[in-house]
Amino acid sequence: MSKPHLLFASHVDWGHIWQRPHQVATGLTKYFKVTVAAPTSRRRDLQVDNPDDGLDRMSLLRVPGSIRFAPILTLNNPLCAAQLRARVRSHVDCVMVTAPECLPWVAPWVGRSKLAYDCMDDALAFHADDAVRRAKAGLERTLLARADVVFATSERLREHCIARGATAAKVFEVSNGWDGRAFPVQPSRALPGAGPLTVAYFGTIDTWLDTSALEAAVRACPELTIRLIGPNECRYVPAHPRIVLCPPVPHAKLAGAVADADAFVLPFRVTELTRSVDPVKMYEYVALGRPVLSAHWPGLERFREFVTFYDGPEQFARLLAERTLPAPPSAPTRAAFLERHTWAARVLAMASVLRV
Repeated sequence: MSKPHLLFASHVDWGHIWQRPHQVATGLTKYFKVTVAAPTSRRRDLQVDNPDDGLDRMSLLRVPGSIRFAPILTLNNPLCAAQLRARVRSHVDCVMVTAPECLPWVAPWVGRSKLAYDCMDDALAFHADDAVRRAKAGLERTLLARADVVFATSERLREHCIARGATAAKVFEVSNGWDGRAFPVQPSRALPGAGPLTVAYFGTIDTWLDTSALEAAVRACPELTIRLIGPNECRYVPAHPRIVLCPPVPHAKLAGAVADADAFVLPFRVTELTRSVDPVKMYEYVALGRPVLSAHWPGLERFREFVTFYDGPEQFARLLAERTLPAPPSAPTRAAFLERHTWAARVLAMASVLRV
């Protein structure tokens, strides 16, 4: 018996650092024949060579500027829809989109196929031109009203979806998860008591990164080096010899690339955007077995046993300078936690709801 066909429309270039859309799309190939459609970014220097085994994948060409100019956002809608219609000729049983702007791309299938929205972020909380935000708000209202299923990565996002028009019964919280193949559980290791100290952050480098905390930390701790690994989207990182920018690393090589790090940090500004985030990197940090220092918002409470939370740049700097971060729990304790939060379990939960 053939698998049902799922069209997966993502706003994230397939070459972007591996994250939820990649995990979900590849995981769903166990249950569906998956066609992935994603835009091609002009910034090829920020991309990596991600595998696409088991997928039928196509790249969508768009006019640049849709995140800054509403007319371009509108222009790209029929352009992407036309490319999809020309490529996807077979029957589609289910359509999944990862952002409101993807809805017009899949318009030919809306009403004829089950429609799912994988809400991975608060789309309206990103910095954007007011006209772009209004356009996305309208698309999101339509998407939430028309979707048969909505997946939200956090309880806060689930509440947002319901408040913005989704029927509560069709909104499911499906958090992010742990990839045990790329991030096997490592032995626990405490901070060195003296000498050089290297901490690492990996992920997109953008305006949500609290650069004031980074500056405070290198001032307070002369032995400290902070490595930031990932695509630099914000263009402002403090110019300091011990704040080191590193290019994106393919997902399968990332654990090896940070093997020498003494600790991991999540120095996010706590904003309307980040309060809704369930960071994939936090599961990966837990697996790596080093101390973790993170900003705090309620959605991170599940990680409290494994993370030291800080409040403000001064405390971030002091905890690193004084080296007071506790050693992480044992490998078996961390493994038991992570086994409850695997990507396989997340995808199975989604596939069970999506059954067609």
